[in-house]
Amino acid sequence: MKKFFSKYLIGQMVKSKKFWYAISSVVVPAIVTMLGVDSATATELYHAILVLIVGQGIADVAKK
Repeated sequence: MKKFFSKYLIGQMVKSKKFWYAISSVVVPAIVTMLGVDSATATELYHAILVLIVGQGIADVAKK
C-alpha cells in the first residue's frame, strides 16, 4: 500500500501543474519578501499565482 501511494499519488502530484503553482505560491512571496520588494507587489504576485491555479483547474475540468 505504501508503494502505491508513493508511486501513484506522489508521482501524479509532481506531474501536476497545479501542484507546482501551489508550491510557487508559497516560495515566490517568501523570496520577494526576502528581496525587500514592497508588500503590494508581493500580493499581486500571489494573486497571479492563485489565478493560474484556478485557471488550470478549469482547464483540467474542461478536459474531462
